[in-house]
Amino acid sequence: MPSTIEHTIEPVFDKRSRVLVLGSIPSPKSREQGFFYGHPQNRFWRALAAVFDEPVPRTVEDKKDLLLRRGIALWDVAASCEIEGASDASIRNVVPNNLKLILETADIQAVFCTGAKAGQLYARLCEKDLGMPAATLPSTSPANAKTTLPQLVQAYRNALSPYTASSENAPVLDVADVVRLEREIAKRGTPLALLMERAGCFLAHRAQRMAEKQISIEENALLNENDQIMDNARPEDRPRFIVLCGNGNNGGDGWVAARDLAENGQHVTVVCNVMPNEISAQPARDAAQAAKRVLETLPHALILATPTQEQLHEALSQADVCIDALLGTGFEGSHVRPPFDAWIAAANEQRARGMLTIAADVPSGLSAQTGKAATPCVKADETVTMIVSKPGLETPFAFAFCGTVSVAPLAYIDPILDEKKESALAKPRAASANDRTLDENDEKAAASDKRTAHAEAKRPTDRNNEFLRAEAEDDDGYDPYSDRRPEPEPLFQRDPWS
Repeated sequence: MPSTIEHTIEPVFDKRSRVLVLGSIPSPKSREQGFFYGHPQNRFWRALAAVFDEPVPRTVEDKKDLLLRRGIALWDVAASCEIEGASDASIRNVVPNNLKLILETADIQAVFCTGAKAGQLYARLCEKDLGMPAATLPSTSPANAKTTLPQLVQAYRNALSPYTASSENAPVLDVADVVRLEREIAKRGTPLALLMERAGCFLAHRAQRMAEKQISIEENALLNENDQIMDNARPEDRPRFIVLCGNGNNGGDGWVAARDLAENGQHVTVVCNVMPNEISAQPARDAAQAAKRVLETLPHALILATPTQEQLHEALSQADVCIDALLGTGFEGSHVRPPFDAWIAAANEQRARGMLTIAADVPSGLSAQTGKAATPCVKADETVTMIVSKPGLETPFAFAFCGTVSVAPLAYIDPILDEKKESALAKPRAASANDRTLDENDEKAAASDKRTAHAEAKRPTDRNNEFLRAEAEDDDGYDPYSDRRPEPEPLFQRDPWS
């Protein structure tokens, strides 16, 4: 028997939304969860995450954040209807939602409906009134089994990409400004612990993508003339990850990444200098303790505390991908202290033998403020920097240590940046370092944070000259490519001299 359903889930949108995505009516699972596409087998959130190369959002807050960051408004066509269970085909007596509420607030440039029924309802009940046609996308429901996830991703990418926001144009903020920004994000309801959770998941996601890409390259290299994998290839083997965790919040990101990888069935080794209960920084301590509890229950996970050099080299030699989460954006100096100096040297040595390295926020040993490299400094194939980019990652020689730089958009910061424009909090990537300033009160507050940049790094006129190369120059000059494998070479995807 059909039952009458009233739509009770509020739409997600704001004035920055540029595309409107509409379903038909929430399913029983969605109504139970209190948010859109709540059935665990529905592929909407997996497809959307893949479109933007992000981890799949897990909580309602994560899902809202993804939508708002990307400029996507989300609602359903029907405000009420009669329906049998979750069967769209049984929908009758539909009363449409007031979609003008969204169009009067946001500059919506395109409307898309998920599934044929939503498209039919929109065309019959809404299109004439709104004056905007809608394109119909494949349904992400498990009932639409004929459409695979890769097909869904391609369809949604083609539809949404022209209208949605990209993290490639993320602003560049001084380290002290990032501290202030994180505090403001926390004040607005996204605590630092949640930022750390998202940061670790982004790291794990990018590390897995890096490993998958490398495996694909190696498999292709093993193809014989008949396009068959040779007998000595073992593509079913999972890659092995090693996570080097420091004693602060950067290390906390690493612990979360290790837990996430292990929960996904990956082989993970965590190398740490202190056990989680000895970490003083919060929320790193809580995150590390939670990760430790999970890792200790999994046979494919190992925690290696205060290792000897032999143990460290053995662990690194077995790894396909290394996550560097030793030192964060607060590091300043010309030398890295023990034991992390030896750990960095060992990781770089193993990288020269083929291990891939991904850095959390900034390569350990590199100043996020100035781009100055200490001795030693991690050389990464990719750097996942959190929330926004930092000046030190934008300097001409930073690419030799950072590899490809990507920004993990951990929170919806556009409203904050818009409000702070008058105080010059946010600057575009191409802005001059001379333009970056802090207002007097915020500078005093930021200066008390442990991660605030060294005072010398605040002199913008000196930034471009402050390079300490971690390797000795020969008479012919410094060659940043000298230790890198010829193929594949992610550094050349962006011209550092442009």
